[in-house]
Amino acid sequence: MKENGKRKIYIPKIEYVFPEKEDEQIIKVEEKRKVKLGEKYYDKLKSLLFKIGQFFFRIIFVFIAYPLVYMRYHIKVEGREHLKEYKKELKKRGFITVSNHVFLWDFVALCASLRMGFPNVPAWGKITYSKFGQIFSLAGVIPIPDDQGVFKKFYKFLEGILSKNKWVHVYPETGLWYLYVPIRPFKRGAAMFAYQYDKPIIPVGYSFRERKGLAKIFRFKKSDPLITVHISKPIWPDLTLPKRESVELLTEQARTAVMHSVGIMSEEENEKLKENYEYENGHIYTKL
Repeated sequence: MKENGKRKIYIPKIEYVFPEKEDEQIIKVEEKRKVKLGEKYYDKLKSLLFKIGQFFFRIIFVFIAYPLVYMRYHIKVEGREHLKEYKKELKKRGFITVSNHVFLWDFVALCASLRMGFPNVPAWGKITYSKFGQIFSLAGVIPIPDDQGVFKKFYKFLEGILSKNKWVHVYPETGLWYLYVPIRPFKRGAAMFAYQYDKPIIPVGYSFRERKGLAKIFRFKKSDPLITVHISKPIWPDLTLPKRESVELLTEQARTAVMHSVGIMSEEENEKLKENYEYENGHIYTKL
């Protein structure tokens, strides 16, 4: 555990060796489903039959997954008052959330913590082929295809969601790095959509707490830490600036907000935290 001003930074003890490239995955997808990620796939996500299935799935999701994530990680939420302050505007205009991507249940923790419904999540296309692929789709995952021709269909589908003022969540670090404390560089996609559709970005950070007392005895997995969800104030794109400049600024503002929320107050400290880990290409730990 490291002290940083008033906030303690807890570094979970792990044996992972992370990739040298900060946007790479540490997940290997076992292809269990024969799904063609073509143009018709995105039409299916708009069909009435899929929407009905998604409605009932989400009811079950709330009553089962929400209690499980709280029991497993003893979720603590900070900053929910920021949502109350802007709640009417956020529901009217829609919004984009961004976060670090550091544990498998972070999507569940996000939904349970914000209590704003369910986000649509552009995500790594390969997870569609896993045994949980259908569950991901029903939860709101929109797979990003590798095929550039199909990508246009994906992009149009996502634009439709944003134009209807719905909630979109983006993992700007891209790959999931399990229990990794430093904040990695953010891709610009979320900020580009925020600028194009004039949507606020809500930065969300996940930090870890050490297990003590009964929480140390009763746990699902030995390596599980406790989780704190930090919700920052919405940040609006500066539409008076040229698009490129505004997008770069918003990307940096969102990343800085996430970094500060978890207790990392400077880039120097963030770089120093990276020294607690080992890096080497080719390591894959989690299978889906």
